[in-house]
Amino acid sequence: MEVVVFDFDGTITTDDTFRLFLSYYRGAANYAVKILSLMPTFVAYGFKAIDRNMVKANVIRRFFKGEPMSRIQARADSFAKDVIPGLIRPAAAEALERAKLREKQGFESLYICSASIGPYLRPYFLQHGITNILATELKSESGVCSGEIDGYNIWGAGKVRRILAEFAPNDVIIKEAYGDSRGDRELLNAAKASFYRPFRV
Repeated sequence: MEVVVFDFDGTITTDDTFRLFLSYYRGAANYAVKILSLMPTFVAYGFKAIDRNMVKANVIRRFFKGEPMSRIQARADSFAKDVIPGLIRPAAAEALERAKLREKQGFESLYICSASIGPYLRPYFLQHGITNILATELKSESGVCSGEIDGYNIWGAGKVRRILAEFAPNDVIIKEAYGDSRGDRELLNAAKASFYRPFRV
């Protein structure tokens, strides 16, 4: 199996959608309060006492623990419809259309692989005919978000790990990969052809 893999934030979009969704979900005032409460986490990260994955886990716990998954999904659906379209880079949209056409013709399969969360990535891409979404997921218990990540953060080495897991025990060839940041380094290194920040003008 051969795949073409696109990162999302910064590669396809002009901004970080996870940060924007946190504010969209909680509102500006509550968002600011929660970010201030996370300052010890950010300071620890700055001193390299914890890694980026731990930061992500703490942020998700602070913002979503105890929230009904139905509410999270409803807000994610609205975010995917109302906010994300205005963030898409035109050149990235064109590249996705070309990749979709090749997939339809029986060539490489198209995948989105992102540290952003699945609840808003899936509805956005499904409306554009892209179904293969590998994202960071929220764990739920009895319809309520536990505040934990379901699996692991799809960032850095986690991106390649997630792609390999998707096809295990079969082999997969990453024919092309598109990324824009340190979080994509392992993915870009694993691809036969890699493209770093290709859609910026």
